[in-house]
This record gives sequence, structure tokens and C-alpha cells, in this order.
Amino acid sequence: GTRSIVGTVGYRDGARFHVIAQYIKEHETRAMMDGQIHDIAKVSETIRQVKEALEKQVGKKLTMVCIAAAGRVLETSNSHAEVEFEEEHTITKEDVYALNSLAIEKAYASFMERNHTEQKFYCVGNSVVNYYLNDFQISNLENHKARKIAVELIATFLPDEVVDGLNKAVELAGLQ
Repeated sequence: GTRSIVGTVGYRDGARFHVIAQYIKEHETRAMMDGQIHDIAKVSETIRQVKEALEKQVGKKLTMVCIAAAGRVLETSNSHAEVEFEEEHTITKEDVYALNSLAIEKAYASFMERNHTEQKFYCVGNSVVNYYLNDFQISNLENHKARKIAVELIATFLPDEVVDGLNKAVELAGLQ
């Protein structure tokens, strides 16, 4: 984050996440401002210090990381997409994935059209608001039979330089 780096180590047990170690270190300088890395080397050093503190707590070398990003540069876009089949069709995971991907592509196109920018953005997350099976709202499409499926979702985008800076800082700290 802008003020500090928070590292958490844990494991999943079904839908539950168990935290086994956590360490927080504030940035020593203004290496980040408004969620944007201004000094990759300094942020990387803070990440490395958090990683080493967590490694001592858990007694294992850490190599992989998931990162979270926030800040004023986050942009969101709502979208709706639907797919019609020629005949009744049993919905698979792949169908749902394709539907969600279509909605994300539409969200990105809509976002870019509204913002008239040459800057590139990454989709860094999305949340389904509603699924529809033959025009009726449903919580899970998979394994149902339908002629038409649809989704409403919200997608979140970050400028490529923000994502690239985060990835580089993580890489320089010895993490993937």
C-alpha cells in the first residue's frame, strides 16, 4: 500500500483461509503515493524485509506471492453479456468462463470508449453481480440446461505501468 507493506502467510481449508503468520512494515520514504509506486527499488526492499520476517516466522523460504493493488488509479466498468445456443445445452465450466470473459472484454471496451486514452490497462479483478438462465436470475449456471445464459459483472482495471511496477518490485524482492 501507499503507507505500508502487509505480508500474510496462510493456507486454505475449503472456503476458509487460515492465517499462520503476518508482518507489516511501513515504507521509510514516500516510495509510493496514491497507490502508485514511485521508487521500485525502495518498495522492493520493503517487500524483501517483509518476506524475510515472514520466512523467520514460518521457518520456510517463500517464493510465490499474490499481490493486491488499490488506489485512485483503479477504474471500474459494469458489463452485461449473453450467449444463446441453437438448442438446449447443458452449461459447463467452460461455458461460464467464456461468458465471463466476453463480459470482461465488453467492460474493457466500454471503459476505453468512455476514457479516450491511449494508455493500456490490465483487468485486475472482476465480480459477478448476477447470472441469468433463460432470462431468470440464478446463482450458479453450471450443469443447468439452457438456451440462453447471461451475466452482469463489474470489472476492475489498472494502468499497465502500475501493474508492471508492482510485478517488478516483487521480482526484485526475489518473489514470483
